[in-house]
Amino acid sequence: MADLKFDCPHCKQPLEAPPEYFGEIINCPSCNGEIHVPTASAPRRAVAPPLKFTPQKTTFNSRPPPINSVITGIPNPATPHRPLFLYIPTSRLIILSIVSMGVYEIYWIYKNWRYIKERDGLNISPFWRGWFGIFYCHSLLRRIHSDTEARAFIQPSFSPGGLATGWVMLLILSNIVGRAEEIIASIIAAFIPSFLCLAPVQNYINSVEEKRNPGQQYNKWSSGHIVCLVFGVIVWALLLIGLGTEI
Repeated sequence: MADLKFDCPHCKQPLEAPPEYFGEIINCPSCNGEIHVPTASAPRRAVAPPLKFTPQKTTFNSRPPPINSVITGIPNPATPHRPLFLYIPTSRLIILSIVSMGVYEIYWIYKNWRYIKERDGLNISPFWRGWFGIFYCHSLLRRIHSDTEARAFIQPSFSPGGLATGWVMLLILSNIVGRAEEIIASIIAAFIPSFLCLAPVQNYINSVEEKRNPGQQYNKWSSGHIVCLVFGVIVWALLLIGLGTEI
């Protein structure tokens, strides 16, 4: 079978790959961007918006390198693939949602949309889709549910429409309860379990990644996680101080 000629979806660099790399994930030798090498029959799909770059001819080696190879652009079998979606313990989702009084759930929606944008090359704003998550939660859960790459490992069992609707309703209920003047109402609102509607989705994401990348570590604590945690600690401290004053 002849070598496959294609362009890097990031920098438009012309590349050639021998048959043994068809369908693999590599890093572009020019821009180091992650590339899904197409097969002879599969259409190519950009994983990020293209960047301006002056193309130069580049050719892959004819043989796969050893596991500890340092050749740029050739996939290293020891390196796991990037997660399809936000890969965190479900317990972290639940705890941060309670501590941040639901703010983390907005961040969770934002991060998953960001993964989708970078992987599928969509012209969207993950930040605003997270900020207005009440309008974009349905489409996010449907997209995770129908993702073909994830379905190749595990078929989802959760209902995207039901969970998204439940999340929106619980979020609205939490806001209504939290508007009461009593401090205890804000505390009760924080424990309204809207996060339970996102937990089954996170469980599915984690199950897919465990099969797709055995031994893969969970995503580390990002600055967004830390901001949500610090915000929640400050708010809870103020609430408890205010509650002690009322008593």
